[in-house]
Amino acid sequence: MKRAVFTMLLALFISVAYAETVTTTDGRTIVLNKDGTYQIQGVKTNSSDSMVEVSSHLFEHNVDKYSQKTIRFMPIFTNKSDKNIIALKFTTKFLDPFGEMVLEINGDSEEKIKSKKKTTANLFYVFKDNQFIDGENYDKLLSTVTNGTGSIKTSITAIVFEGGEVIKLQ
Repeated sequence: MKRAVFTMLLALFISVAYAETVTTTDGRTIVLNKDGTYQIQGVKTNSSDSMVEVSSHLFEHNVDKYSQKTIRFMPIFTNKSDKNIIALKFTTKFLDPFGEMVLEINGDSEEKIKSKKKTTANLFYVFKDNQFIDGENYDKLLSTVTNGTGSIKTSITAIVFEGGEVIKLQ
């Protein structure tokens, strides 16, 4: 009797715990969040390539008219989906020529991307040179941007489509 009650309670708990999980016809598992967003389980960031891709990076050294030195950075995204994208979250790793990570940043882009179009990178991240402080992000990236050595790896962590659909990628 106790075992039957335990089994029934366990089955009820499992059904309640997984009540917001859906399996699609192509085998993907999606967790539906109470706030209207959802998360695709077991999907690597590379799977976002069917919706959006990182086509290049704005990565340049700049000296303005007042001799302020900066490095400008922003991934250039291409929307491959049939929907307009209104925002993206991403993680970027800057690697030296040996493949070792120099800097990692978590960023976002709120530039709207129409279906089948690219971002313009009119807005970008700026790493400023402070000549009085060594080892800042500007200093870490200067050799890479100046010499064109190393590499940049950007992965998309979330996509917001026009209409409010949010996809969080792992």
